[in-house]
Amino acid sequence: MTRCVPLTLLFAPVLAFAQTVPNPPRFETYLSGFSSPIGLTHAGDGSGRLFVNQQGGALRVVRSGALLSTPYVSVSGTNPSLQCTYPGDSSPSTVGFTSGGERGLLGVAFHPEFVSNGRVFVSLTDANGDTLLMRYTAANPAADVLSAQDLATCTVVLRADQDFSNHNGGHIAFGPDGYLYFGLGDGGSGNDPCNRGQTLAPNSLSNSGDCAVDANFTANGGNPDSRALLGKFLRLDVDATTAVGSGELCGRPRTAHPAAYGIPSGNPGATGTLAAACDEVWSYGVRNPWRFSFDRETGDLWMGDVGQGAREEINLEPSGAGGRNYGWRCREGTIATPGASCSGAPVVAFTEPAFDYGRPNGACSVTGGFRYRGPVFAAQGQYFYGDYCSGDVWAAASSGGGGFAHPASALQNVEFGITSFGEGEDGELYLVKSGGSLLRLNGARTSPDFIFADGFETSQ
Repeated sequence: MTRCVPLTLLFAPVLAFAQTVPNPPRFETYLSGFSSPIGLTHAGDGSGRLFVNQQGGALRVVRSGALLSTPYVSVSGTNPSLQCTYPGDSSPSTVGFTSGGERGLLGVAFHPEFVSNGRVFVSLTDANGDTLLMRYTAANPAADVLSAQDLATCTVVLRADQDFSNHNGGHIAFGPDGYLYFGLGDGGSGNDPCNRGQTLAPNSLSNSGDCAVDANFTANGGNPDSRALLGKFLRLDVDATTAVGSGELCGRPRTAHPAAYGIPSGNPGATGTLAAACDEVWSYGVRNPWRFSFDRETGDLWMGDVGQGAREEINLEPSGAGGRNYGWRCREGTIATPGASCSGAPVVAFTEPAFDYGRPNGACSVTGGFRYRGPVFAAQGQYFYGDYCSGDVWAAASSGGGGFAHPASALQNVEFGITSFGEGEDGELYLVKSGGSLLRLNGARTSPDFIFADGFETSQ
């Protein structure tokens, strides 16, 4: 239960602190020294560490405000011979690693029980340019570097054949239900030429021209049906396994092998809501979901989806509301996609975004953020997000009816290169810049009436 401290007991130091902080809250430089950072997360282990994934393959550790010199793990360190074991195999195979453009070390997620099981998951682009989800197990979860023994635990969890070299998505995060969520882009190029976003059934996949399955992918046992995962959000039970021949698992790493994940009960792709879809599918109709997050109070899922040429969108999915169709390639934000070929009714009616915005002032690519639940009082309940190109950062506040709208003006401009937002264990919100720095949201950390001893206020 949250504990309160009367303001009168802390008035003097609070007043002194308030005179040195920005009002309204703003992002200010916190730490630099990274190389092309594109994500930030924490281990949920009480250590207070931040983990920053660099596109080139290194996962860096920040402890007590200092950047440690040795990465937690570097998937590019043995490039091109990154080794990982497929479920059912007795020895590792070469999977390799590719970075550059929109490829690289794209996502990192620590298991909710990391303290006891040591499991950490990474999403990356393999040597063939395809999407790979892997798992490491740390023998000592408190260590700041994975040991050689830990690296040998690498297990391939899921593979997906990528049509082109962009729109990889790749962000992963555990939801409040304990399952792993995985956002995949539509496979790339422009305007979704293979129509992956709206294709649910593997037997309806486009296979002509550039949309044909990659022979190198299938030669290594890859499932051609994995292309039906593109343009989708997946939900996986990574504490389960699936036997050979069981379930419609399109992301099974090798078709004749078991899988190192199972399907949560209630997945729309497995329960009939989206009966034609792969079992892994949670929702669909996204172009390139670039950063999503869960509201730590409500469990709602917030996601940024990068537009084609006209609109950038933020989608809001109430907790547990899977099976939605976010509209791509037929819809771009709140408008019909210019020039899109869409006929007939969709399998599931389109869900409009929470809000969208156009492309003034050099905007070009939304970076999804977080609904703020940290210690800065004036920021409580606002949804923070930005644009990679323009450098604008916005804070969308809930209206009286619970809806959100794109603000008329930006909170601030931090210049080009907003690649991600991330939360610390304590609720502090960070902004990640491609040039190599982290910014942290700063502002008065008090309520006008009282201060919470644990750093958080009640529900907003």
